Amino acid sequence: MKAFIYKTNQYLLERFPTVWNTRLVWMLLTAFLLHLLFFIIGFFTLTNPKILQEPFIDYIFFENGTVFLSSIISLLLIVFWLIYMFKNNAFKNFYPISRSNLFGQFLCYLLIIFSCTTFNLSYEYGMKTYIATSYQDDQINKEIEIANDVNMFLSESVSDYTIDKRRFPKPFYELYCEDREKFIDYEKSHINFLDESFQFYTLSTKEVPKLNNRGISLESDSTYANFVFSKTKGPTEIYYFKDSVVDYSSFLKSAKPSYYNMSSTFYVSINDTLNDDFHLFSYNNYRSYDYDNYYNRPEFSIRHQLRNQRNYELLKRNNRLEIKTLLEDFLRFSNHYKIDHNLSAEQWLEMVYHPEDDFEVKHFIRNTPKDDYDYVSPVSLEQTEIQKFYEDHLSDFHYDNDALENVFRNIEYVKSSNPFMESIHFSMWFTFILAIIIFMFRITGLKPLLFSIITVGLLTLFVILMTVLLFYAVRGSDNEAIYFMSYFGFFLGSLILAIPIFFIDKVKKLIVAICVNISIFGFALYVFLILAIISMHQNDACDMDIFLHKQSLQCPTILGALEENWSFVLFTIALIFIFLYSKVIKKWKSLPEG
Repeated sequence: MKAFIYKTNQYLLERFPTVWNTRLVWMLLTAFLLHLLFFIIGFFTLTNPKILQEPFIDYIFFENGTVFLSSIISLLLIVFWLIYMFKNNAFKNFYPISRSNLFGQFLCYLLIIFSCTTFNLSYEYGMKTYIATSYQDDQINKEIEIANDVNMFLSESVSDYTIDKRRFPKPFYELYCEDREKFIDYEKSHINFLDESFQFYTLSTKEVPKLNNRGISLESDSTYANFVFSKTKGPTEIYYFKDSVVDYSSFLKSAKPSYYNMSSTFYVSINDTLNDDFHLFSYNNYRSYDYDNYYNRPEFSIRHQLRNQRNYELLKRNNRLEIKTLLEDFLRFSNHYKIDHNLSAEQWLEMVYHPEDDFEVKHFIRNTPKDDYDYVSPVSLEQTEIQKFYEDHLSDFHYDNDALENVFRNIEYVKSSNPFMESIHFSMWFTFILAIIIFMFRITGLKPLLFSIITVGLLTLFVILMTVLLFYAVRGSDNEAIYFMSYFGFFLGSLILAIPIFFIDKVKKLIVAICVNISIFGFALYVFLILAIISMHQNDACDMDIFLHKQSLQCPTILGALEENWSFVLFTIALIFIFLYSKVIKKWKSLPEG
């Protein structure tokens, strides 16, 4: 083995001295083996289904301590690498070196640091591979479909089964059910359940083009009286209003909680193709009508209507065996995922199957296990009849539906995730910063590097102090302060860039070294500052544009054109700059000391 390593090093030294000097081959080989190890660790991380029940599994790399192991290994690798690499420095010892070789060293630093600090990627791809091979798409889609069908039998609250949630059949999806006491006209047709009242209204509509909708106030416009909700459909905003009270007796016999009324969906898959975007509800202007602000009625959506229709059709078929099979399938994969529950299909079926009573909800299921010391509390003066009804019908059975929802969400998240693209911006710039610091140390030494850090800190403090003094001196606006800071930073950046290029022979070598370090480290920030200044002027121009202001259109800016993709552009610009700037670095190195 030693002979092989020696021969390899001799071969690299003779033919690829930069690769030999940076220990690129051995570092990449070591990093590859460690990446393989983290991939295996990630692959076996989710073998226990109970882990899938935890929320935000995308943070598991940080929560289970793997991040500390990864950080320690990365730190040790980089330290050992630097120790061996710093034994030789051809540039510092004035060995002849070309611009491409100097730039090649920097690229080697980038590759080594990136490979030694991104073990999280292999870990996450290991998890992704396990999920993709263990949970096929067809299987998960079928389980989600079953869970959505069974959801109406997971009776956990009274409010999900009251008549105001009914959206099928006709005329329920054409009417509005008022359930707030202060808005019910008790002199007209209404129906009661315990201390709750419900009243059905027909709906009238008013369409308003969205582009001309800026500044509409429901409080001041009398034509918007009895407004209940709005939907956005393409370029049009549709406002819905309560019209007239409907006699419920022709389509409704009872207001008791029923499985027929259930219309919510247990889990919406990320692969769901239903376009429900045009059913967006606005309740931000209810203050003048004494409505609760942001009052949410999602059951007006097409999804709730379709779900209620599917539930209705299942119950109307009145097939006891079909419902039992559905419950058995649901409990089967629930047991596989180790969901906490104490249900059996037979017991569950007895609780929910009551076709003779129009599938009334007679039992409620807990979300958590019953406490050993749980007891029925005495009736309090504040307890409503609905609350008493719930307690009287609450069973000892439980099912942790939050855990199952987390399972589906985590599986679909891991399947659809792209770990590389999700972390590439941080990894890319973290690698660049470390590589550029090492590069600066290699070409200028420790003293100029430390002075560069001090200089940047002092200049930053100076710019901030100047901005604050100017702001208070002229009593300007925040916008003026930002412009001053931006342009002053641009002036200082231009000056620092110009010194090594145009005044390299007229300034002390140490000062030039400081400017060289700041230039190669901060050129990407310098370009970003230019883009930010341009975008600021574009935004100001938009504010002066009456058409854009009236139409409430987004202002087009140079930064907004590429958004986060500017990160890749700036990174590429930084690399090109370092390659071109290598000539200036070589010229600085040839300067006499003093």
